[in-house]
Amino acid sequence: MRRPDFEPRIVELDVGYVNRLLGLELSIGEVGSLLERMRYGVSKGDSKLKVKVPAYRADVLHPIDLVEDVAIAYGYMNFKPEVPRLHGLGKPEQFEAYCEDVRDVMVGLGFTEVMTLVLTNRRDLFGRMNAPEEGVAEAVKPVSTEQSVARSWLLPSLMAVLEKNRSREYPQRIFEVGDVVLGDGAAVGKAAGVIAHARTSYSEVKAVVLGLLSSIGLEAGDEPYSHPSFIEGRCSRNRYGFYGEVSPEVLSNFGLEVPVTGFELKLR
Repeated sequence: MRRPDFEPRIVELDVGYVNRLLGLELSIGEVGSLLERMRYGVSKGDSKLKVKVPAYRADVLHPIDLVEDVAIAYGYMNFKPEVPRLHGLGKPEQFEAYCEDVRDVMVGLGFTEVMTLVLTNRRDLFGRMNAPEEGVAEAVKPVSTEQSVARSWLLPSLMAVLEKNRSREYPQRIFEVGDVVLGDGAAVGKAAGVIAHARTSYSEVKAVVLGLLSSIGLEAGDEPYSHPSFIEGRCSRNRYGFYGEVSPEVLSNFGLEVPVTGFELKLR
């Protein structure tokens, strides 16, 4: 008849390893005493301990698990907080800091930030936006047809948010700062925003775009632009992107009954 093996396992623990990880200066005797408080058997050597791990401690797989028990026995409240000994302090990545500035400006202009999914579908990207199809990055094994391609611009996602918020009161002013993925797989940082209420106009969205660019230290001359998602003659572009009044066809495709203006700008 076979019986379970209840003999303890022997794990060697280097006291220097314990002190290095915990930032302490414990002697071999002190480490041994702490482990004994955690119900381990301990045999002391010169700088290492032979720890008898009980059979019921199946969670002890590595010496680091013994170090954790030493810390528990020592008492987490007894550790003194200190700044890690690093060669330098972390700081925000330059482009991310730039994006935060853009977000701050947009909030100051009265917009609310939203975050939408990078994955979308061709119908939202092109069909409902009344825009011609272009190359996009496609998912190899999409979970659903609704999330089968990566977005190549932000405005369709913001229009979808307005569609879901049709029962909410107006005006609605939302924006997003995030990456889009081009057909060749390159990621491009962009900012986009939409304004929805009965009196929004080309002049309003132009003021927002000029205010944003001025606040982040950019200047750009505008010129008339023909875009299939916008009303002809009420759309402009500059070196960073475009803006204007969304066409009635696109509004109808998203079930919207109020005028919408929008913009999309390239940040890098």
